[in-house]
Amino acid sequence: MIVYITFLFTLLSVFGVAFSPDVFDKQFCVMEMILFLFFGGLFLGHKIKRNGLICFDTFFMPSYLLINYAHAVFIYPDDKFLPAFKFATHPEVMPYALAVAQLGIAMYMLASVTFEKIGNNRRDWKIEVSDMAVNRAAYFSVFACMGIFAFVFLTGRVQEWGHLYPRLIALIMCLMGLSWYYQAQLLEEGERGLSVLLKRNKLNILATALFTVSHLYIGSRSEVLLLIFMIMMIVNAYYVKIKLKVLLPAIVLGVILMGLLMITRVSDYSLLDVSLVESMEYGFKTLMESPNILWMLLTDFVVNAKTLYEAIDYSNVNGYIYGISYIQYLFVFIPMGGSFFAKLVTGLPTEDLTSGFILSHFAESTYGLGTNMIGDLYLNLTLVGVCVMMFVLGLILARVEFPKTKYQYFVYLSLFANSVFLVRADIFSWIAYFVFFVLLDWLLRVHVNVGEEAGDQTI
Repeated sequence: MIVYITFLFTLLSVFGVAFSPDVFDKQFCVMEMILFLFFGGLFLGHKIKRNGLICFDTFFMPSYLLINYAHAVFIYPDDKFLPAFKFATHPEVMPYALAVAQLGIAMYMLASVTFEKIGNNRRDWKIEVSDMAVNRAAYFSVFACMGIFAFVFLTGRVQEWGHLYPRLIALIMCLMGLSWYYQAQLLEEGERGLSVLLKRNKLNILATALFTVSHLYIGSRSEVLLLIFMIMMIVNAYYVKIKLKVLLPAIVLGVILMGLLMITRVSDYSLLDVSLVESMEYGFKTLMESPNILWMLLTDFVVNAKTLYEAIDYSNVNGYIYGISYIQYLFVFIPMGGSFFAKLVTGLPTEDLTSGFILSHFAESTYGLGTNMIGDLYLNLTLVGVCVMMFVLGLILARVEFPKTKYQYFVYLSLFANSVFLVRADIFSWIAYFVFFVLLDWLLRVHVNVGEEAGDQTI
């Protein structure tokens, strides 16, 4: 039944694109959102019933709603309190942009339910992992996070960490995620619970704490949330089932804290300049004085609608860029290969090829507007690309949401970690994490025995 329901949603979404108005029409935008809420609600209910509360779609679908629908339906035209919308926006593109986003999510939903696996729905199956690999992962994680902590708090060059070493940060995050995963593979049958988690993961908890404190201190939230999502998936599968009564308050508290960090980090009251108490007081005062408290807290989500609109507008004026943003991903398995080959082909650094950079320049913004997954796909691959790639994303999720191999698990863990931020990134952003998981897994398992003879070596 759910397949037929999502197919109907897809047909309605096609009509939405075909008959979207050429001027801003609030009623059209509201109708699109109502359709998304109805059909998306049925889809999400199906996924939670099938997969449990802690699954990719629990976080992906609400994120998709906020990023693509909230601005046009709830905020426009009173949007100047959002920094990105201080730059001119052409409202006539909004209905079509929303319709494109709706068709994209419909294609994702259709593939996700059509290609679902039938079988044993478990994520707590185990693989063989040696004590050597488990210990290596744990100790390397702690040492790496101690290095981050020392760099941030002792050198005084804190901003360099977040801006100059994004790949290294992602690599360390994957190392930590792998360490948590390895430790879970050593659990005995029926060995679960919070006390078991705390007892078995002392080094992992220490590394996580060092990483989290360091990044929150410099105002970096995305990396912390990505790591938390990795750990949450592993904890839910192997240790403690996370329930709604725990998850919902955690989400509310997380939104408030991350919103406060967003407000203070670009002010004179960042943690770099004042105490935690002073920073929190300033953040709360700013929120209370704003007539748009909710949208202020959710700024990092709702502003990415701007990039979607600009992608449509840019395509109308200058045409499509036909995939140049994705050249780097063709060589992601080669260290530094993405940036090298992208520059070799285009003559431009990787940063200048991203849709975020192109659209920020097009909008005459004085800072980067960020990325919108649908806008990025539309700009690179046209409407057809939006449909095809969102269908492929749904297909991949359907095949790995109950992984049967460690590589499927790495795919799902990479996607799950990005479930909130994927909508405001590009559709391939999770691939780097998958590659790091595979490489680290191989390196941590390498074992060399040196015998009396030179040839007596095994790897």
